[in-house]
Amino acid sequence: MKRILFILFFLFIPVSFATPPLSISLSYDLAQGTLHVEAAHPSFNLDKSYVRLMNVYVNDAQISTLNYFRQKDYDKFTDDVPVTAQVGDTIKVELFCTLGGTMSKEITVVKPGE
Repeated sequence: MKRILFILFFLFIPVSFATPPLSISLSYDLAQGTLHVEAAHPSFNLDKSYVRLMNVYVNDAQISTLNYFRQKDYDKFTDDVPVTAQVGDTIKVELFCTLGGTMSKEITVVKPGE
């Protein structure tokens, strides 16, 4: 019985410490070809809990994987990424935390002013 409880404890403990981003905001500057990514991601320690990886997709094709080694702020993650996209394209971002949490968000590129 103790062995079963021990195994269950270690199976569920990583899930309880996962810290996914709370929200992701994306905006795309068509003229500059730049994707602005901002995610609410609280961190108790910028060296231990931070967004470590971002995958960027355009129309379901992965175009970049970016690795990070620290988050700049205790409450959010931000980055500007060069992305080539056209009006009507779908851009998707996946963010991964060092402690196991993950979240994704999509936007569709629109003409400026729309």
